[in-house]
Amino acid sequence: MEFKIGLLGFGTVGSGVYKIVTSRKQHIKQKTGFYPEIKKILVKHPDKPRNVNGIDEILTTDANEILCDSEISAIIEVMGGIDPAYDYVKKALISKKHVITANKELIAKYGDELRKMAEENGVFLKFEASVAGAIPVIHQIERLKITDEINFVGGIINGTTNYILTQIIEKGMKYDEALAAAQKLGYAESNPDYDIKGFDALYKLVILIKKAFDVDVSVNSIMRYGINEIKYDDIYYAGKWEYKIKPFAWAKYEKGNVYASVEPILIEANNILASVGDVNNAVILRGDHFKEFIFIGKGAGQMPTGDSVVADLIDILLNYGIKANHTAKHISAFNGSFTDVFYIRFKPSYKCNIKNILKIFTDNGASFNESVYDGSTYAAVFKLFDNDINRFIESLENKKMCTIESLFKVLYNGNEEDIRYVDTIESEVI
Repeated sequence: MEFKIGLLGFGTVGSGVYKIVTSRKQHIKQKTGFYPEIKKILVKHPDKPRNVNGIDEILTTDANEILCDSEISAIIEVMGGIDPAYDYVKKALISKKHVITANKELIAKYGDELRKMAEENGVFLKFEASVAGAIPVIHQIERLKITDEINFVGGIINGTTNYILTQIIEKGMKYDEALAAAQKLGYAESNPDYDIKGFDALYKLVILIKKAFDVDVSVNSIMRYGINEIKYDDIYYAGKWEYKIKPFAWAKYEKGNVYASVEPILIEANNILASVGDVNNAVILRGDHFKEFIFIGKGAGQMPTGDSVVADLIDILLNYGIKANHTAKHISAFNGSFTDVFYIRFKPSYKCNIKNILKIFTDNGASFNESVYDGSTYAAVFKLFDNDINRFIESLENKKMCTIESLFKVLYNGNEEDIRYVDTIESEVI
């Protein structure tokens, strides 16, 4: 039996989907009983050279040729962005067509509305490829939630920024060189702000929160810091103390509240996450019973993401997706913390004694794992006992004794005895 598909978009991911479906259609038929056929592909520029045999006759610039075609049972949306993808997806669902999308912004902002629309029309809305490329994390969350409560999701979920930081930290590239390399390989767009400033990771995190915790959070309620916040001094100190800086997104569910953030963090070099380099992603799930799973795989690129899209297609053909009435309460996310260990770099104010500043740390229960002072800049990894980091930093800034230049969370695996109280000032000239 044929299963006809409309493909909206034919960029990096769309061309990957086409390659996989056309090369594996016989195998898919053997496994599902359906013979998938991509009947039409929506493109902006049909005359653009594509070097794909036989594709010209199925290209169209008119979305209605796909959305109004009763023979087409499913659409695959890989256009990205909100306009016109949102309208196309809504029209497809109303027309009782299954929808598969890799559009993380669309699902993060309108996922609940579209999911309800899919349920009302008896079709599937699948979005595995919207998070973490080839890692089937949405699939895993759906199944783990049947027998357990998930209380933490997080990880390295933007391959572009992970690639850039890997080139800077491990190969000594300058930021501009690393970005140019990412753009040349197709990992970064010509305007890289979407990745660099954390928007991509933010949208993915919102999807994970909604799936894992069954709550509806707004993208505007989550704090977002990009890798543009990182300075070369931070990379230097992190390396000196055997940490790596990684782009991180995380959320924890505790007593009905969600605490979440997108931000660079320091990870000890011997932690498995520190070894996740280049365009690879890593996703952490924690639950009451299963404790912790870490999934690692390709997070971007034509074939890894295309593979996740086709996996959703197979899920539909097998009728394997979980069709449940989805109810989620709307709550705001708070800027909490998953750790009580932090990295800070600051400059003491003019004529301010560094010992007086450090006394504020110790008075607030802080102890230090690493610290260095070169006469103008102080950097440290410290643990804050029984105190709120935001209140602590606010009190530090209000005293106007120093200018804080960097503050990152630290994923710390060491023993508590490794954290020591500072009673002397270490001085080192860089």
